[in-house]
Amino acid sequence: MSHRRAVAASIAAAVLLATMVGPASARPEVDTSRSTPSTSGAPRQDGGEDGSLKSQYDEVLGQEAEMIARVDRAQSKRLQLTAELNDLQEQLRAKQLELLGAQSDLDQADLLAKIYAQALVDAKAKLKVAEERLRSQIVASYVNGGQDADLMEAILNSRNGQEAGQAMAFSRAVVGDTEVLVRRLERAREEVRRTDRQARDARRKAADRRDEVKDAATFIEGSRNHQQQLVFDVNVQVVEEAQALREVQGRKALVEGRINAMTRSSDGIAMILADFEKGQPDWIPGSVLITNPLPGRRISSPFGMRHHPILGIDRLHAGGDMGAPSGTPIHAAADGIVVIAGVHGGYGNTTAIDHGNSLGTLYGHQSSIAVRVGQMVKRGDVIGYVGSTGLSTGPHLHFETRIKGMPIDPVGVVDFDAKVDYGP
Repeated sequence: MSHRRAVAASIAAAVLLATMVGPASARPEVDTSRSTPSTSGAPRQDGGEDGSLKSQYDEVLGQEAEMIARVDRAQSKRLQLTAELNDLQEQLRAKQLELLGAQSDLDQADLLAKIYAQALVDAKAKLKVAEERLRSQIVASYVNGGQDADLMEAILNSRNGQEAGQAMAFSRAVVGDTEVLVRRLERAREEVRRTDRQARDARRKAADRRDEVKDAATFIEGSRNHQQQLVFDVNVQVVEEAQALREVQGRKALVEGRINAMTRSSDGIAMILADFEKGQPDWIPGSVLITNPLPGRRISSPFGMRHHPILGIDRLHAGGDMGAPSGTPIHAAADGIVVIAGVHGGYGNTTAIDHGNSLGTLYGHQSSIAVRVGQMVKRGDVIGYVGSTGLSTGPHLHFETRIKGMPIDPVGVVDFDAKVDYGP
């Protein structure tokens, strides 16, 4: 019962699909007197032009993925290097400002050094004056026999008490002046030492800081220049990688164009079968027994929408894939006449057989074909060999059942368990 329900579903689908077939041109005459050169014999293992096309497409896909990854890496590296360059630019600007401050401090230290130098000159002059006055005082005291003798002589020579008091006051003043001169001398000497030390220390500190900042700025500037070169180099790399990616994508577009052309060629099979079957009665379940073209094997990839393994797009898988080693014989699923026997787009080496009642079967990706157009075949006859021609990822039979040229699910049409004498 389940098989009958599947058949009924297939009929409904076939009726719907048949209405989608536009007006057919005049039915082509099948010239049975001419025979297409048979490709029977030892099965071919190569994929022919289609296999080469698949290899080219796989190659450009791999190249594109690699180039995209390289461009991404180069872009990431450029972002990293640019960020590092910007950081160095900021550091350099900060150091340059700091260097301006340090130079200003050094300029002020130089000015102060000049002021201190003048102060040093003044201090030395004061020191010289103090030293001269002290020296004169000492000499005078020595020449006159000392302060006590001078004081005694002054008192004895006084005419009255007032003059004696003045002499004693003068003597004390002389002694005090001497002490003042000594203190001034010491202060002058200390001022000279302090002023000279301050001037030298202030300028040395300012110069050291200026030189330190200048060295840091020079180092950062060198790093910045090196980083600029790295950014330039990676920008060149990004441009070169992007150009290489565009070249690969250009090659990919060419291969895809050829694949699309093959796909359009494949779509022409529907019109060929529809034209051939024009005027035939509609297919009724059970009117034609369709048997397994690969005895003992089942469909592994069924009819329906799927992601195409080569084109990388979602599209209708118009039949069922049956895995088998390359060179495995393919048998006619029913009696009929060969309508197609040759290369058809993505199907590669293809055979299509009309079984009457608007029903046809198609056998794709064959390594070689063992029949010719117009040839009558019987159920179980070997019509070709399993292969991987066309848009195929490996050896298998792509098997379709079509009504008025339009594909329907083989599961609702084929009796995979029917007993068939496939001969030797």
